[in-house]
Amino acid sequence: MNYGGDRDSATICAVSTPAGFGGISVIRLSGANTLKIVRQVFKNLPPSPESHKAFLGQVLDPTSGLALDQVVVTYFAKDRSYTGDETIEISCHGNPLICDQIMKALVDSGASTAMPGEFTYRAFMNQKLDLVQAESVLSLIESRSHKSANLAYRQLMGGLSQKIESIENQMTWCLAHIEASIDFSTEGLETTSQNELIVKLSQSNAEIDEILKSYQKGRLVRDGIQIALLGQPNVGKSSLLNLLLDYDRSIVSNIAGTTRDVVSDETIFEGQRLIFLDTAGIRTHSHDEIESLGIKRSFEESKRADRIFYIFDLSLGLSEEDQKWLSTLDSNKVTLIGNKMDLISSVKLDETLKYIHSKAAARQLRVIFTSTVDKNSREELLKHVVSQLVSERSSDNEVLLANSRHYECLKQASALIQQAVDSLIEGTGAEFVSLELKSALMRLQDMLGKRFDDQVMDRVFKEFCVGK
Repeated sequence: MNYGGDRDSATICAVSTPAGFGGISVIRLSGANTLKIVRQVFKNLPPSPESHKAFLGQVLDPTSGLALDQVVVTYFAKDRSYTGDETIEISCHGNPLICDQIMKALVDSGASTAMPGEFTYRAFMNQKLDLVQAESVLSLIESRSHKSANLAYRQLMGGLSQKIESIENQMTWCLAHIEASIDFSTEGLETTSQNELIVKLSQSNAEIDEILKSYQKGRLVRDGIQIALLGQPNVGKSSLLNLLLDYDRSIVSNIAGTTRDVVSDETIFEGQRLIFLDTAGIRTHSHDEIESLGIKRSFEESKRADRIFYIFDLSLGLSEEDQKWLSTLDSNKVTLIGNKMDLISSVKLDETLKYIHSKAAARQLRVIFTSTVDKNSREELLKHVVSQLVSERSSDNEVLLANSRHYECLKQASALIQQAVDSLIEGTGAEFVSLELKSALMRLQDMLGKRFDDQVMDRVFKEFCVGK
């Protein structure tokens, strides 16, 4: 992205609402010449418009003078807008042809078409947002569940930023005292004790490590939980998928090997996005080349999945082949699903369940018994996934890490702080400790955007849509 330079002085415009037909569309214009440009196409603005006030009127073609649409123009004064620059939003009828005509009129009057994310970039440059908050804008727009939207909103409101700034302030205090000890070393003055510095830095690192530990949960909240349905043919994987989704997504048949490829779909449960992957039935010997490719893909998907439901036919028991396949999987990700519980007679039920529990316990696996004809099985399975991976001891206000760039910055900062602590314990010179702490602080400043370069800007804003 070619942000900065001459672009910063340009007045930019873009359609900020999604493309297509609708009740209204909003065209955003922002920059130093906003009022001058809009006055050429909209005559109803007073000489000194009041900020956050709306004005009704017609947009005119600056060349022909013909009316293009009746619109509502809302004015936002400098420092009181999203970008921090003088801004106007034009609400017109939701027709792409009308939007194109108004955009052409604005460009003909001196505006430049905005690049993706350029409005948010300007908000960042004008210190209306830090870089963590700027990234959360995109996360909020792209959220696919209530939990991910809530997480993005908390970060937009500064939840994570405030935590990092608090750690930064603590480290800055330590650095100031270490550098003061260097300056006054010849006079024999000690500004603070070495033990106090070690305690404060260790505390800062513990806070960073706590945030780092939340990354897995934060990623699942943002992106959703992937659950692979794995098992031998005809154990009811496709029926179970249909039950979990609450509609018929997969073809159900008694013919073994019906599912040849991965069938994927998703649902929302307790505000959390869950993505289910119905895989081809796995068996040791298959003479069908397509089925063999499907089995291979089943294992590839199970490795990438956050959770594996290994499904077996409870009426047939847990076979030796099932146990062989289970031994190849990561037991930390596996939940054993005993399906077709409705096919077992009440006489044998207790004995069967006791046997399966003993087998599951031997492999330290959680086991759930289901029947696809029992609608209550759906809630039990969905609650199991969400409680295991996301909701356990969770709070809607907790600080979660969900961005890989933030994770990289904090991981590097943590390592550097630990080096500084080790250096203090070993009695290494204050000059070396100071350098390590400065490097750690720079990583935190990189995260917040107090330090940045073109490469970072490109990485942050390249996914933004035009108009935001």
